[in-house]
Amino acid sequence: MRAIKRISDALARRPDLILWLIAAYYVLAIGFRVLRSEALESDEAEQLYQSQFFLMGYGRQPPLYNWLQYGVIQLIGPSIFAISLVKNLLLFFCCVLYGFAARLVLKDQRLTAIAMLGVIALPAVSILAQRDLTHAVATLFAVALFLYAFLRTLTRPSLGNYLLTGAAVGIGLIAKYNFVIVPVAAILATLPEPDLRKRVFDWRLIPALIVAALICLPHGLWVLGNFTEATAGTIKVMRDDATGNAVTDRLTGLGTLVISVLGGTLPILAFFLIAFRRPLLSTWRATSPWTRVIGRTIFLSLISVGLIGLGLGATTISEKWLSPFLLLLPLYLCLKLDAAGADTTDAIPRMFLPVAALALGFIAYISLGNMIGPRFGQYTKENFPSGPFIREVLTEQPGTKPAYVIADDSSLAASARLELPDARVLLPSFEQTPPLDEAEKILPGLVIWRAVQGSGEIPAYLKAYIAGQGGVPENLSPATLAVPYLFSNGRDSVLFGYAWVGGASLDSTSFRRD
Repeated sequence: MRAIKRISDALARRPDLILWLIAAYYVLAIGFRVLRSEALESDEAEQLYQSQFFLMGYGRQPPLYNWLQYGVIQLIGPSIFAISLVKNLLLFFCCVLYGFAARLVLKDQRLTAIAMLGVIALPAVSILAQRDLTHAVATLFAVALFLYAFLRTLTRPSLGNYLLTGAAVGIGLIAKYNFVIVPVAAILATLPEPDLRKRVFDWRLIPALIVAALICLPHGLWVLGNFTEATAGTIKVMRDDATGNAVTDRLTGLGTLVISVLGGTLPILAFFLIAFRRPLLSTWRATSPWTRVIGRTIFLSLISVGLIGLGLGATTISEKWLSPFLLLLPLYLCLKLDAAGADTTDAIPRMFLPVAALALGFIAYISLGNMIGPRFGQYTKENFPSGPFIREVLTEQPGTKPAYVIADDSSLAASARLELPDARVLLPSFEQTPPLDEAEKILPGLVIWRAVQGSGEIPAYLKAYIAGQGGVPENLSPATLAVPYLFSNGRDSVLFGYAWVGGASLDSTSFRRD
């Protein structure tokens, strides 16, 4: 209790300590992720596999996060640390930029610290992102950067700030496509304010738009040539539970929108109520130009999502899709409190303790869940033993390292990247994977897949893929291997299949000679 009292007193005296505590939290988050499991979540596996390539487009997602991940892995190599570092650095810089933005429009600087804590309190940041988000994390960073640049342009108009805003828009558009709603909503939200409207109708907006367009140009050209690949996946996910009844599907989509909005906003409101209690309830009538601009931006963004959902016939609008817009809510609440002149003397420690409990508690929960769940027969992706499987297969051919690995899913492909960082990894489902060249075909390779009990045969689609690479799948000798789930103490196992390909000491007829 004395330690908590000391922390509370220190935070009340020095609000700037919040930034250091947030930095410490993200260092802990990286450490916990590295230690908790060698297996990967879906988005992590996708990033680790795709980090082999620097492309202008990666399927249905824009390339910003992939480019950042590619750069880090080029510097330090493929690892769980590299995956966690990119994510948590982006989240940290999101908090920093959010604090910079809040400082521009808040008179009470204690509320700047409260706003940064509000970011951590968002479920998308403290829960969803720590479990498995990538492109959504880049979008949160981009929104924070845009918010800072936009407010700086409104408060201190200069050509440099306009260009910074244009750069933020360009970065956001190559982070995630739904980001475009934020700057459009922000501009519309500014128009009713006479003193701010002139910032929109300013010649400096033109060079800002040019900067945004130049940043988007390489990916934009790729989208023009791959429009279906860039959009079909997202639309399919939004229509996942479609019944075929247009009215019912759209009503279901609106229902999930409401639920997602409540799921993202209620925790924030709860934390602010803990910190401010009655003063928060009395601020609803307090207003200022900034409360109106940010409030309208949130409202217009959510309305836009609803209209897009109706237009596409979406049956699912998840909370992570709303996270870029709900990120503005903590600042909106802080602006309301600032306009009302609320007493913030003890608010920082009152908000810090429950937010810290949520954030630290969740990363501890995930780690413990990986170890406790298997005792009750409950397994997650982080219990998947693809790494031990690959290591055990490699022991069968001492001294032989495959030059390439063909994997049937992203988890196996990502584990192959971790275990064999110098090998080419090919994934049939990722159509942009470059094919093997003639020099690679004469080197030893490995085909791996998740096998079906009672069948050790290579799956038909893998055979077709091998044949498409110029191989002869009929000449391979498949085998199976059962490997226990991670942390299961051997209770339950996963059955894998594998087959060695080519190489002087192996089957030299596995590839055709043209």
